[in-house]
Amino acid sequence: MAGSVVIKSYKDGLSIHMDPDADMDTIKADLAARFKESASFFKDATVAVSFEDREIDSLTERELINIITSSSQVKVACVAGKNKLTQAMLINALNEVEYKSATQIDSSVQVIPNTIKDGQVVDVPGSVLILGDVYSGTTVIAGGDIYVLGSLQGQAHAGNNGDPDRVIVALDMNPEKMRISGIKYHPVDKPKWSIKKNNVITPKMARIEGTELITEVIDSGFWKRFYYK
Repeated sequence: MAGSVVIKSYKDGLSIHMDPDADMDTIKADLAARFKESASFFKDATVAVSFEDREIDSLTERELINIITSSSQVKVACVAGKNKLTQAMLINALNEVEYKSATQIDSSVQVIPNTIKDGQVVDVPGSVLILGDVYSGTTVIAGGDIYVLGSLQGQAHAGNNGDPDRVIVALDMNPEKMRISGIKYHPVDKPKWSIKKNNVITPKMARIEGTELITEVIDSGFWKRFYYK
């Protein structure tokens, strides 16, 4: 009996409740058992997850995600945090992944559960969801969409297969270079450095409008424009 873990299903994903008094090895074993038992129920769902009732570090979070995905066919698109703005962005990104998957032939989304750094180049044929930052000096290339659930500071090239309807989404967008289907982004001139007040982040989406690549701030009603055209 996996008594140290309780899984609750909600509209946008799963919340994993962990016994605050249990040791982490017990929780990991129980988590694996629960997802193996429920594999037929979850099937190959793509979900957002949240880890509740105790504090965990990023390494433990990744280990728990790996346990979920290796014990079932569940795909973890993102981890919802306690910060409301961050959580809303994660859920919106998940909704966009589901929307693209339902409406486009190329529905493959590769999930990278870590930060892109040290000059790395990520090149995928479909879409990519990065659960971390994209550092300066790195490059992400995708035939489909690019979703960065962190800060986009390096280069991002979406729609590399020539599809102009692709998008780039980032929790914090400040790229060195960005293009979609060959169309380059030309940002408004800005200072080389700036100070962010109160750690405020502004989720944005880049897309092609006409012959230009534009960016738009994502707010609570942003995605409705795509669902109700």
